[in-house]
Amino acid sequence: MRISKRLFAVTAAVTATVIGLAAAPASAATIQAGHVDILDIDYASGALTLDIKTYNPANDDLSPAGTILRLLPSSAITVPSGSAWTCLGTAGSTVYVGPQAEDTNLLWAGWNTEDVPAAQGPIKMELVSVSSVPAGGRLTLYTTNALGVPTYRLNSNTAAGCPISTWPGNISAGTHAHGNWAFSALGTYTLVFRATAQGGAGVASPAVSYTVQVG
Repeated sequence: MRISKRLFAVTAAVTATVIGLAAAPASAATIQAGHVDILDIDYASGALTLDIKTYNPANDDLSPAGTILRLLPSSAITVPSGSAWTCLGTAGSTVYVGPQAEDTNLLWAGWNTEDVPAAQGPIKMELVSVSSVPAGGRLTLYTTNALGVPTYRLNSNTAAGCPISTWPGNISAGTHAHGNWAFSALGTYTLVFRATAQGGAGVASPAVSYTVQVG
């Protein structure tokens, strides 16, 4: 009887371990800090793909499907005053930003075309749609120069002169860079992007959905 109990205990432990291993990808699918290239564009065998690249742990082809990118409440900043910031939001309002400069406590999010041959570049990047729950949330992707002046790359803000659905000037092949990923309110966002090679045969990726949880 003692042996049977031991066997049962061992079997239960092994079963629990297997279940734990099986459940690990679900828990690992939420990324809320560290270096991540949200727009990882790859070209191979005549196809252009759009996925997520992480660095710790290293993963060059993490599918956006089932992956949640999370911005913590501590990412909140106040929109500065001045006309340069109008398309980010109303001066003094709060937005939530995955910053261009690395902050180990937040998402350090970028884009990557290092696996796109020069002959296939540059890459046209489109923001196909933005939706949020609750409704009305906006995405603004912008970079700042050494003086802190913003350049807007993509923007779902519908205010006059603000919407940018196609990346101005495209993204050169062999690029790896970071920007400020700003969200106008707490909530869950669905972002849909599409990449198209401007060189070669001009192949395009499918429209790919990303989920971002803010808060």
